[in-house]
Amino acid sequence: MARLSEVVESIYKKYLPKVREVGIVFDVDFPDTTVEVEDTERVGNALDKSVRSAISRTKRGEIKISYKKGSLIVSDTGHILSKSTCNKLSTEHIKVKSRVGFGTTVTIK
Repeated sequence: MARLSEVVESIYKKYLPKVREVGIVFDVDFPDTTVEVEDTERVGNALDKSVRSAISRTKRGEIKISYKKGSLIVSDTGHILSKSTCNKLSTEHIKVKSRVGFGTTVTIK
């Protein structure tokens, strides 16, 4: 078991050099919280996949990891995912929302 903020921090540190290389902004809005995660591997893998996907779609703008009202959110200003791609990302712990013109938001609850 680990704190969710530790999982987020490890993903942020992993991808920060790549994001800087591409020239996009990588931001984390994650308050110091005591939220703990039992299955850190599963949450870490989902977050890793979401950030990798956001990097591949985002040529300019930003990628943001945030935590609001009990949800971990990865958002970006990249290309919108197709419905079939969203279905592939979905698991019982992940919801994918795609909105025209607003990038993609992945919420892990």
